[in-house]
Amino acid sequence: MAIVRFREGFHGIYEVGDQKLEIGNRKIRPYDMTYGAVASCLYATLLGYAKEQGLHIDGADVVVDGVKRETSPSTLEHVTILIRIDSPESMDALQKAMDFAMANCSMVATVAMVAKIDASIEKK
Repeated sequence: MAIVRFREGFHGIYEVGDQKLEIGNRKIRPYDMTYGAVASCLYATLLGYAKEQGLHIDGADVVVDGVKRETSPSTLEHVTILIRIDSPESMDALQKAMDFAMANCSMVATVAMVAKIDASIEKK
């Protein structure tokens, strides 16, 4: 369960278990959390596939950014995802893992209902 407690305007604390995240102006914004959800879901899906295939991944930076529509509701129009991965595996194997993750990540599928997504993977 997640709880967001707002006080004095757009200043909130997002609580998940014993973890807390500050939300608001000059803090974490709503689409920051969306991008974080996409990044973490995609990476978790990629790691699951890699484990099944016996691929070794030391870590990664997942960069997610987007452009919102100017019309209301201002849903995402375009999202870019870049995974900079630290792995000894071949780029062919890593691209296959990325393709699997893009096709099976529920957050990517959710965002893809409203936005065009461009995704790529490269070695660190």
